[in-house]
Amino acid sequence: MLPALPPDEYVALKDSIHRHGVRVPIIVDQHGKSIDGWHRDRACQELGIYCPREVRHFNSDAERLQIAIALNANRRHLTRVQRRELISVYLKADSQINDTHLGEIIGVSKNTVASVREKLESTRQIDKLPMRHGRDGKDRPATYRRIMASTPKETDKALAAIKNLPASASDKILDPITAARRARRHASQKEIAANPIVPLTDDSVRLCHCRFQELENTAGIAPGSVDLVCTDIPYVKEFVPEIADFGAVAERLLVPGGLLVTYSGHFNLDRVIADLGRHLTYRWMMASVWFGNANPIHPLDLANNWTPILVFSKGDWQKRRRWHDLFHTDSKEKDWHPWQKPIHEIETLIRYFSDPGDLVVDPCGGGFTTAVACRNLGRRFVGCDIEERCVSRGWERLAVQDATLVSG
Repeated sequence: MLPALPPDEYVALKDSIHRHGVRVPIIVDQHGKSIDGWHRDRACQELGIYCPREVRHFNSDAERLQIAIALNANRRHLTRVQRRELISVYLKADSQINDTHLGEIIGVSKNTVASVREKLESTRQIDKLPMRHGRDGKDRPATYRRIMASTPKETDKALAAIKNLPASASDKILDPITAARRARRHASQKEIAANPIVPLTDDSVRLCHCRFQELENTAGIAPGSVDLVCTDIPYVKEFVPEIADFGAVAERLLVPGGLLVTYSGHFNLDRVIADLGRHLTYRWMMASVWFGNANPIHPLDLANNWTPILVFSKGDWQKRRRWHDLFHTDSKEKDWHPWQKPIHEIETLIRYFSDPGDLVVDPCGGGFTTAVACRNLGRRFVGCDIEERCVSRGWERLAVQDATLVSG
């Protein structure tokens, strides 16, 4: 685990032993295995003298590691890089030790240990464990859920929310409003999990390689048979001339009272609303807000952190369940497509505006997140994309999901 002594330091150690003898005996475990003092033992063997030993009983390999490092980390003049390497080696052997304890053993801050641990976890060299061992031998949660309250009223909100915060909120300091929102969302997700919807069979999900104008004929979709068109239309200016045609296709496919729900870019938003409004009735605009890096809009010196979601209906509005017009996204998901939207957000839209067994269409499939959401929620799905690779990747994504469900 520890780096070898530099040659000049080893020569000095050997000379000291030759002159003065071994002042500190080496430590061996109950099996005679050396735990501390390898260089002293080697020097003694080369000098032809016996190296005194202290025999100790250890209950675990973790105890052996702790003693070996505790005795050497401070005695040896290790560099910053060597100490980080030592942390890495130790965590690979005992990843359950908490950061504070390991930092004390090696002589570094807990933040240094946490930084090395995070790198090892992200590269899957060690597991991300929910519990950690402390110096007193007790197990404690690896992370904590925390809410900062400044008034008695905020404290009441914090006390009500803390029990229902999800694991993803751990190791973060939340304000009471954000905590309450995440707690409500998590409670809703637990309720949904308690009453799962049985996914539909493969023949209820169809992906096609074609332009959206050809989807009706390619997939054999009857006019007036689609309950919801849920999609993310391209934001590029080349698609703008096709928006009116897109609205006409949606109007033809939807049942009376059916909905078109689509994400839209900001620059052509007025044109999108006007052209879709030729065939459908504009009802509302939702907002998908994300945290973190903003999109720079250089002509306006603007930092953009939200995306519009437009809701149109075919004819009169049909009364449905209560829905909200604001999404808060904690992270971006781009594993399957550059324009991919978060699965939880799409699943929420599907729940808001359709029922199990309904037919949902996505004419701009992209990463086919809508297909995955529909399968998860028991909706029939038909979608397409003009890029053949996107369709292939869509089928691959569904297959990966199937494998995950089977293994789970």
